[in-house]
Amino acid sequence: METNTKISVLDEVIRSRRTIRSFYGEISDETLMKILESGIYAPFGGAIGIPLKEVRKIFIFRQNTESMKVVRDIINAQLKSGASRIGLLLKLMPFLRKKMQVFANRLKNLSENGIPGLTEGAFYIVIAEKSGFPPVEKQSLSHTMENIWLTATAYGLGFHLVSATSLLSKNKKFMKILALNQGEWALDGCVIGVPKCMPPPREDRKIENFITWIDYGSNTKSA
Repeated sequence: METNTKISVLDEVIRSRRTIRSFYGEISDETLMKILESGIYAPFGGAIGIPLKEVRKIFIFRQNTESMKVVRDIINAQLKSGASRIGLLLKLMPFLRKKMQVFANRLKNLSENGIPGLTEGAFYIVIAEKSGFPPVEKQSLSHTMENIWLTATAYGLGFHLVSATSLLSKNKKFMKILALNQGEWALDGCVIGVPKCMPPPREDRKIENFITWIDYGSNTKSA
């Protein structure tokens, strides 16, 4: 593939990447493996001195299985607990409402209705990254999820980041399911499936609205 074509394809995938919240149907295990394979090529904290296969773990939960039901119940319980704590905090400290109310409302809605993707998406994927020094596991998780998201998009499939997964690293029951020790791993997760409908195209963004050139000294003549 010529360079210009590669750039064009990559640009199209990046621009069409969207969050999908409604799914249907199934996807093949073969396609899922191709998508997840991109995650093992994401950067990781090599400086911690542990081989990648011991640093990064990928767990797959299939829809309509007992394990998926158990995990969904754990996540819903986590959401309800979080919504209760945030609600109490805002009552005790109302000055925080301006900063936190939008998040509190969203969390309350999720705690009452659940995360739709977890009942509709073909697979719930959990990525575990071993903690180390320097502490770069969260950055590594972000790289991994981005690779998976872009690859799912390239396959025409939907992706929904389940950010509540990160809180489950402290959940004894959930970590037992993964057979991982609490306190030693950071987590992130997503739902992958066939989108019921695609959201409208993303609005155009102008690069000049985001960039500041730091050029001081570049035009200074030497004495």
